[in-house]
Amino acid sequence: MRNRIRMIVVILACAGAAACGDGSAGSASQPARAPVIPRALATDLAAQADAVAVSLDAQHGCAALDQARRLGTAVDAAIAAGRVPAKLQPQLQATAARLVAGIRCVPPPPPPNNQKPPGHDRHHHKHHGPGQNDQGDGG
Repeated sequence: MRNRIRMIVVILACAGAAACGDGSAGSASQPARAPVIPRALATDLAAQADAVAVSLDAQHGCAALDQARRLGTAVDAAIAAGRVPAKLQPQLQATAARLVAGIRCVPPPPPPNNQKPPGHDRHHHKHHGPGQNDQGDGG
């Protein structure tokens, strides 16, 4: 799993470094460039993917899953904001979805000190003797 996360980071970093736009349009004398992801966006997404890898390395699956979901949300937001070229959107979304799908969150068991003794979940004890709850007894 760690290698897959690192690969995602590399893909995102390469998309940012090799295909980053500087915000200026190319001149007529320059050939058409490949679709680009803004450098800041690619760096941010790569950092988020790296944080997922760190959590997985530390065996914190639930934290990693939460981080991966936030990464997916960031990818969706960037696409919705028009910051990711249409050609790159399917690959980026699929990669983020595969990342989330590949992480398992298994919460740790509760510590033994928090366990209640068996049978103490509900109170079913009668505190009154026979006839004390009857009406008209005055008992």
